[in-house]
This record gives sequence, structure tokens and C-alpha cells, in this order.
Amino acid sequence: MGSQRSTTVTVSQLSEADAGLVYAALSVADRRFVLAVLADREGAVHLSSVADALAARKHDGSGSVSDSAVRSATTALYHVHVPKLADAGLVVHDPEAETVSLAADPETVEKAVDLPSTD
Repeated sequence: MGSQRSTTVTVSQLSEADAGLVYAALSVADRRFVLAVLADREGAVHLSSVADALAARKHDGSGSVSDSAVRSATTALYHVHVPKLADAGLVVHDPEAETVSLAADPETVEKAVDLPSTD
């Protein structure tokens, strides 16, 4: 029998934060979607781009996304989702540049979290 390498990633490999913070952050589908968007792109992403993607996802791709849907997604990102992900050590947020990026490499995040499709 050959040795099999484990592909399981522990919370401690994903983030140095308390496991409870990580699990709480990952318990919301919109936050997992934010991680998926960041994993699909290189480097820091402007929050407006993430808000557009989140609003489009919530709108189910059935036509154009309203300005109010984008505003709602932007507000949720700034005040809820990004702070929770940052507190859990999953993302790095630069408030001055209004950008967010993964705190771990995308492969580690994808192994640890069942990320939704961004398509």
C-alpha cells in the first residue's frame, strides 16, 4: 500500500485566529462567496468589485443588477462581512485603499473551505 498525502487543511493552517472566529466567519454563505471571489483573482481586490459580484450573485444573474442591490452588498461588505473575515484572519483589509485580499494562499483556502462557484 502506498502512502497517501492528506489534503485536509486545519483551521490553524488557514488562520492564526481563534477557531471559533474562523468557523463563525465561514458560517455565512456570502462570506464564503467573498473568499471565492478573492481566490479567483490575484492580489488585492477593490471592494466595489467584490460588491458588484456579490450583488450579481444575490440577483441570480437574471438581468441587470439594481443600484440599490449594489449599495446593499457594499454596506454589508464594509460593515459586516469584511470585518468578520478580517477578525478571523482570513482576509487582509486596507480601508484607505478600499481593498481586500486573502490572508492565506488561494490553494490553502480552497482546500479548507468548500467555496461556491463565482460564475
